[in-house]
Amino acid sequence: MTLLRFLFASSLCVVLAASAAAETRLTDFNGEWRGTGQDRDFPLQSLQATTCQNAVRATPQRMHIEMTCERKSGVRKTTRMNVTLQGDQLNGRINQRISEPGKQDVVIGGDVSGKKTDNSADLTVSWKGPRPSTSVNLRLNNPASYSMKVTALGMTFMDASFSRTSGRVPPRQPQR
Repeated sequence: MTLLRFLFASSLCVVLAASAAAETRLTDFNGEWRGTGQDRDFPLQSLQATTCQNAVRATPQRMHIEMTCERKSGVRKTTRMNVTLQGDQLNGRINQRISEPGKQDVVIGGDVSGKKTDNSADLTVSWKGPRPSTSVNLRLNNPASYSMKVTALGMTFMDASFSRTSGRVPPRQPQR
């Protein structure tokens, strides 16, 4: 009986250690990423192909993301997000600049809140002004890729997959 308890306790320790080791850390996102997918700005607009570059700097408790996505039409979105992790809760700020040829840039900001799980994060963005809240699901598929899906009003506004292009932490960029 003692041997059986020892084997059970040992097995439980191995399972707990394996699951703890499998948990994704914010620092697992450090580096530079390239992504492709589809996005849109408005509900009645069709999804359009987009290509993105994303630079991530993270510590165990903080993450800064600077992502630029471009469409063939010339629309360019630059998103900056800073979040802090406390336990499994994520909170922070987001700012997005949308540039379209021949039009004035649109800049919007908001607050980010959400929850981190083992290999994903579910975030809610509460934009300032008359914009609906946005849900963002980030999922680390493996150490070299992650996916992002953005929804609002029950519709997909962005669906993209990213691949790591460099594991080095990008240098800080001056604010524009």
